[in-house]
Amino acid sequence: MSAFLGHIHHWLYKKIQLLVEREQLILEKTRNVVDDLADELHAISVDTYGAPIDPALPLADIIDHDNIHGWLSKQINVASVREAAFIKDMLDTNSGDKGVLVVAAILDAFATQGHAAGVVAKEDLKETSAPAIYNALQNFYVNGMPCDGGDTVVEDSAETFSWVGDHRLQTPYWRTAGVDPQFMQLAYKTWFEAFVKAIAPDFELVTLDNNGTPLYSIKKVA
Repeated sequence: MSAFLGHIHHWLYKKIQLLVEREQLILEKTRNVVDDLADELHAISVDTYGAPIDPALPLADIIDHDNIHGWLSKQINVASVREAAFIKDMLDTNSGDKGVLVVAAILDAFATQGHAAGVVAKEDLKETSAPAIYNALQNFYVNGMPCDGGDTVVEDSAETFSWVGDHRLQTPYWRTAGVDPQFMQLAYKTWFEAFVKAIAPDFELVTLDNNGTPLYSIKKVA
């Protein structure tokens, strides 16, 4: 790896590790609600889409050095689809009061990790502005490969940063898994809210409906 590209590869790998760790967190929290059923459903998603990487392993020990870009892209794909499939099965097999608890457990996993990521990001935040918070979020949120392009920015000022949250890079994974995209949007919104609150308490995430597509805004609290 070149010095520059190596930095990008490790940046992506860190985000893939977080995705795998969140999947495990969802398993742990839903296990508290439905016991062994959570493990059974997770095993199905693993059998179908492949086992998670061990997030404790150094990147150099597991990456395909002959196809680095392809390996990273595949890991994002596999981890994203597997997590979405596990969530779908948890939602589909639990209804009534148990279903409500399962939903709460999944959203709690997203909030817990979003908060933890925000706490870590706060240590490196050089300025407390809406764009800086958004850029920090991108260091933890899996939003495709760098070559896939970025979000559509609507407003960019010190006190407000807004972007169209169409999740166009996540949607193909959700479609493959067959999960409800509205629930996944809610889960990511929960993650974003927790991240912003943790990294800068004087800012908040505001979500508006933009013709069926979320419009996210990081705003300074009045």
